[in-house]
Amino acid sequence: MHRLHISVTRQLRRSTSQLRRVALATTALAIVVGAIGTTALPAAAAKKPVIPSQSQVDQANAAAQAKAQQIGQTKAQLAAANASLDKLNNQVEAVVEAYDGAMAKVDAAQQRLAKAQSALTAANAARAGAQIQMNQFAAASYRGAGSLDRLSALMTSDSPDAFLTRASTLSALARHEQSVISLMTSTQDAQAAAQDAANAALADQQAELQSAAKAKDAAIAAVNAQAGQVSAINANQLNLQAQLAVLQGTAKDLATARAAGLKRQAEERAAAAAAAKAAAARAAAARAAAAAAALAAQKRAAALAAQQAAASHQNNGGGDPNGGNNAGGGGGGGGVGDGGIVPPGGTSISTPAQRQGAIAFAESQIGVWYRWAGAGEVGPTVTSAGVQNLPGYDCSGLTMRAYQAVGISLAHYTGAQWDEGLHVSQAQLQPGDLVFFATNTNDPSTIHHVGIYIGNGQMIDAPATGEQIGIHNAFRPDYIGAVQL
Repeated sequence: MHRLHISVTRQLRRSTSQLRRVALATTALAIVVGAIGTTALPAAAAKKPVIPSQSQVDQANAAAQAKAQQIGQTKAQLAAANASLDKLNNQVEAVVEAYDGAMAKVDAAQQRLAKAQSALTAANAARAGAQIQMNQFAAASYRGAGSLDRLSALMTSDSPDAFLTRASTLSALARHEQSVISLMTSTQDAQAAAQDAANAALADQQAELQSAAKAKDAAIAAVNAQAGQVSAINANQLNLQAQLAVLQGTAKDLATARAAGLKRQAEERAAAAAAAKAAAARAAAARAAAAAAALAAQKRAAALAAQQAAASHQNNGGGDPNGGNNAGGGGGGGGVGDGGIVPPGGTSISTPAQRQGAIAFAESQIGVWYRWAGAGEVGPTVTSAGVQNLPGYDCSGLTMRAYQAVGISLAHYTGAQWDEGLHVSQAQLQPGDLVFFATNTNDPSTIHHVGIYIGNGQMIDAPATGEQIGIHNAFRPDYIGAVQL
């Protein structure tokens, strides 16, 4: 008997409400991350970033770990169910063997029935032959044959020898008649016995058939019941795995948002400290300049007073000394970099029309769910309703398909896409350019995300598991640079 194999299928229809609640949490996280990211825009520069607390991050990690423990428990349940199924399979094999034995008994009963029917046919034929002889005997008796022939032989015999001869002949005839009657009786009995045997064989056959059918039904019911239990456990495990993926994504996004927010806070504090230091230096310089100017004025006034006193003393009318002093200041300015790095080299091969076409393709995919390693193909995708068999994209899959739609081929890998085209600064960005993000904004080998710039500091991208393609802030804290294809 073939062993029953259990395969995990793709249908997840349970715990939908829980997944929806998790999706709402993920959506709230996306809003938080968006709020943090948009602080880079001029319009929101005065707003403080909303940073998830460490407690929120810890709670999200704890929820993911609890869900992972549930998955471990369901795995143990599944292993126990599979072990029980193995035992049941052994029992089913015995039941099936019993069914095979019952079918063998059915075959034997059918053979007995066939023999009984054959014997009945022979008995019917023998009885028919005996009936013919009986009919002939009855006809002969009716025509005068029988016990009167003995008296006739005695009266008509010429001598005792002739009588004995005739009497012997008549006795032989009588014995034949008796044998015909006995044959008739015995064939009738044989026919009745054969009929009874045929009826009994038929009843045995029906009983064995019913017994075999019950054995088969019992085996099927037992296997189906256990297989249903294993299938339910598999479905529950898949559902928990989908929830775990969403929770892990939430925990990761919270941790990323917190790290980015803390980094921005540190940068803002450092910038404020530098500005305060510069302001203090400017104030000190201004005070020093004012003091020097006051001292110079005092010296000029003293010199003028001395001249006037000397002139008055000499009483000669003095001169009209005249002096002047002009002081001036100059200003200077400097600019800070606009973020990211701009490696030298590279050439742009795309036209503005192609870049607009790539944006149009990306806009047409807004609302499609993120799918790991996806490039538009249908496959298991984590959504707010659980894991569904839907088309989806990851970040580099979306940009690859967008430019493929306008005739430009890209690899399905952020690192390779970074090495294409011409690197441009934020000030040089044009709609349709690719914007990249890294864990170390000075090291392209740490690039982990890419989007399509659409202008006004925004991009279209496929964010992460459990999220949908949409429009997001392009100048996040982990922005590393941009490429014009």
